[in-house]
Amino acid sequence: MLKLFLVGLALFFALSDVSLSETNVRALEKSGSIYHLLLKLEDDIKAGKPKTVISRDVDLIKEAKRNLPVSHVPELNYLVSPGVEKVPSTEVSLLKKAVYYVYPFEVAVKVFLFLLLFYTVVFYFQNIEAQPLTKRLFTLVGVVALVVAYVANISLLIYATVGFGFVLLTVLKKRKLLTYLMASLLLLFLSQLLWENAFVRLKSKEVLYHVKVTRDGYVPHYFVEEVFQNRKDVTLEEVTSDLALGKLDSVKRLKGVKVTDPFRQAVIFNDLGYVEFLRGRYSEALAFFEKALKLYPSTELKYNLYLTYSSLLKLEDANRLKEELLQKGVSVEKLPPVPVLIHLSVPMPGYIFPFDYFLSFVLGVLVGVLFVKFFLATFGSFEPELLLLPGMRNYINSNVKHIFLISLAVLIVNFILGSLICNV
Repeated sequence: MLKLFLVGLALFFALSDVSLSETNVRALEKSGSIYHLLLKLEDDIKAGKPKTVISRDVDLIKEAKRNLPVSHVPELNYLVSPGVEKVPSTEVSLLKKAVYYVYPFEVAVKVFLFLLLFYTVVFYFQNIEAQPLTKRLFTLVGVVALVVAYVANISLLIYATVGFGFVLLTVLKKRKLLTYLMASLLLLFLSQLLWENAFVRLKSKEVLYHVKVTRDGYVPHYFVEEVFQNRKDVTLEEVTSDLALGKLDSVKRLKGVKVTDPFRQAVIFNDLGYVEFLRGRYSEALAFFEKALKLYPSTELKYNLYLTYSSLLKLEDANRLKEELLQKGVSVEKLPPVPVLIHLSVPMPGYIFPFDYFLSFVLGVLVGVLFVKFFLATFGSFEPELLLLPGMRNYINSNVKHIFLISLAVLIVNFILGSLICNV
């Protein structure tokens, strides 16, 4: 009796899986593909249909999404209004947030460096052994170089001026100011390192493609053509994305695609098996999934086989695959009740390290060493008017509180402006 009870219980769960798949097929056939529903939504919006019709269109898209391997439909936010589809956090959103916070900080650090180097250049040049006219000329050239570097935001010139200032502060024996200078330089380098890498990745089509695949589960055709150069890859990815949106007839395009790469062959077999599964032809789906697994052993295909074995009441095979997935940390309950589609992968851009900044700093140091060799400062002979320069007395006493406060004010202003611009 116990064995009969266990067998009956197993059959109940297996039949539940079958009825679930059949429900998905019927729901998909009833609601239509997300692709066609999006076209209907766009047409209704252009025709000026009532809000009740638009709301019904949106509900149908969300209902269809539950029966397809699509996790996010960003077109709803574009067509209707922001917030209809909650945008999940991705690498791109994190990078944008990092850029938002890094930029004001970087500007504040540059202001700090500019003012510190400004006082250093003026104070040093006014103490060199030279004629007053020569002192004024060097001071003018030094200040102009700083203004050009920081106002025009020429990074290489900024690092060169820091290297030059490093030598001057070393000669002046102002260790405290030297520490501030190098700490600011390090912060500037780290912020620019993050900034430049963030922008490289934000502008990368490969990164955006990866985000679309992992976040949404499909990629628009126009974007697929921008990412892939090989026509067969374009066709294969377009078909996979169409299937995710419910355009099952798109699988016919695979008949003319011939590939030799095992992974791409596996993707084709997986697409064919996916369509057969949704149409309720589980034996045909099983054959395709098994071929795909031999070419590309993966958790996605094992899950697809698990669903297919369950639908065919092959409980031992289904439980075996379920255990394998659980051992790898994959919970079948958290995966969709339809087979998983496999998208093509693209090489992600690497991270850059700006060695040219370091070389510019070294060049600035060499120029500084050469300069102090011919124009060494002798203290106590500077013009009395120098002390009238705001903040110079504090600088001479190695007090940079006023520079810090100015930089902090710039930081706050940039954050406020950034918030206003983002809100607009």
